[in-house]
Amino acid sequence: MPDRAPIAERYSSRKFAAVMGWQAVITGLLLLDKLAQEHFVTLTMALLVGYLVVNSAQHIMEGRK
Repeated sequence: MPDRAPIAERYSSRKFAAVMGWQAVITGLLLLDKLAQEHFVTLTMALLVGYLVVNSAQHIMEGRK
C-alpha cells in the first residue's frame, strides 16, 4: 500500500478548501430556497467528480500511484 500524506496535510490543500467552500455556497443556496433540490444534487455530484478527476490527474502527473 502506498504511503499516504498525514490527515492534516490532506485536508489542508487548496483544492479541498475550494471544494468545501463551493459546497457550502451550494448548500446555503439550497437552504435559502434559491436552488432546487435537483440542481443541488447535480452540482454536488459535478463538484465531487471534478475534485476526484483533478486530484487523480495531479497524482498521475506527479508520478504517484
